[in-house]
Amino acid sequence: MNSELGILGGGASGLSLGLLTDLEFVVIERNGRAGGHATSTAVGGWVFDHGPHIMFSRSELLLQAMVSSLGANVHRCRRKNRVAVAGTLARYPIENDLAALPLPLRSDALISLLRAQGQNASPANLAEWFTANFGDVLVSTYFRPYNEKLWNVPLERLSMAWADRIPRPPVEDVIRGALGEVSEGYLHQLHYSYPLRGGYGAIMDAWAAGIPKERLLLGATITKVERGPSGIAVEVAGETRVFRRVVSTIPLQHLVAIVPNVPDRIIEAVSRLEVNPVIAVTLGFKGHDPNQFTAVYVPDSDYLPNRISFPATFSPHNAPPECFSVQAEITGVSGTEVLGWSDSALVNHVLHGLRDRALVPDDCEAIFHCVERFPYGYVVYTQGYEKDLDMACAWFESQGITLHGRFGRHQYVNVDGCLSQSVDLARSLGADLTDAAILERFARLGAVRAHG
Repeated sequence: MNSELGILGGGASGLSLGLLTDLEFVVIERNGRAGGHATSTAVGGWVFDHGPHIMFSRSELLLQAMVSSLGANVHRCRRKNRVAVAGTLARYPIENDLAALPLPLRSDALISLLRAQGQNASPANLAEWFTANFGDVLVSTYFRPYNEKLWNVPLERLSMAWADRIPRPPVEDVIRGALGEVSEGYLHQLHYSYPLRGGYGAIMDAWAAGIPKERLLLGATITKVERGPSGIAVEVAGETRVFRRVVSTIPLQHLVAIVPNVPDRIIEAVSRLEVNPVIAVTLGFKGHDPNQFTAVYVPDSDYLPNRISFPATFSPHNAPPECFSVQAEITGVSGTEVLGWSDSALVNHVLHGLRDRALVPDDCEAIFHCVERFPYGYVVYTQGYEKDLDMACAWFESQGITLHGRFGRHQYVNVDGCLSQSVDLARSLGADLTDAAILERFARLGAVRAHG
C-alpha cells in the first residue's frame, strides 16, 4: 500500500482535494505543470489563460479561500461585459439593457417577455424554459443562437438542469432597463478578482506549491487502473502504485479506456456524455484598448467565436506596455470542419470579426497571435445525461473509484465549484474541516508565496 488515497489528475479539483484531505495521498498529473484547464500561457510578455477565467463566487468562504491563496498577488476589477447583437453592444445581461436594442426590436422584446410571464409553468425542455422566462423575441435574437453556437446542440436537447443556473430577471428591472435606466444583473459576478501577475494559472501554481513535492507526481501518464485484492493498482511511469481508494478527476472518456472490464452498459453511458473541444485564438495589439471590456458574447452565426475576452483588462500585466490582447473562444464537436481550420485561417477570421464589431480599432496593429486547441473544454448537459452519469458514478464507486471535478464527473463547474466539491469530498473522507480551517489552509499558501 503506497498511500491511502490516489488522486488522478492535478487540475483545480485534484489540487484542492490534496490541500484539504487529511489522508496520505499522491496526486498524479500527466502534464509537466499542474493546473489542468485553469493554467495560463506566457509568451514574450503576453499572458493568457486556457479560456478566460476570473474569480467570483456566490460563496464568500470559497472566494476568500481562492483570493487568500494568492497573497498580495491580486487585482480587483468590475465586470464590463457586453452582448453583440443587432448591430449594438448591449450591457450584460441583455435583458437588463433592452434600451440598447434598436426599434422596433426593443419594443418587441419587451412585449414578448412580459406576455411570456406565467404562460408556461411546466416547460418540457430548456427551449421552452427560455421562452417562458424571456419571451420568444429574445430567445430567437440571442438565447437560441448563442447557446446553440456554444453547445453545438439544439436548445431543445439541453437538459433542464441548466435552468437552475440561470437567474430569472425581475420584471421591474427589465422594464427599467428598456426605458434607459441602468440596472445590473448577476450581482455575484459584478466585481471579480484575478491574479495581478501570472494569469489565472498563478492560482494553480500557488495550490501546487502547497502540496509536498513527494506527493505531486508530474509528467506521469496513467496507463491502467485496476481493483485488486490489496487495493487499487495504478500503473504510471512504468511502475505500479497501490491505493486504498482512488479519486479520478481525469476525463471520464479516458478513465473508461484504462480501467479493465468496464461493462458495456457503462461504456455506452459514458460515450453519450458530450464534451466540446475548444479553440482559443489570442491576438495581441500595439496601442490602447478604448473599450476595456471584460467579455463580449456574440450570437451571430456567421462569426465562429461565441465569447470574446480581454486578458489585459483582467490584469495590466497580461500584455506588454502600451499593448492589449483579445482572446476568442470557438467550440465545436468532433469532426466539424472548423476544428480542422489552419491557424492562419482562424486568426484572419477572428481579426476581421473583431474589426467589424468595433471591438478592435482599425489603427491598432496586430503584433502577436497564438492558437491553442483543447480537446476537453465544455461539458454539455444534454437531455438524459443525468441517468448516464449516475450509472457511471455508481459503477466506478463500486470499484473504489470516486469521480470528481469538471471532466472527471462531467459537471459544468468553475474553480469555485471544484473547490466546493473538494471540501465536501474531503469531509466525507474524514477531514475535520471547519470554515476557519479551510481559510487557514489557503491563506497559508498566500503567506508562503509572499515570502518567496
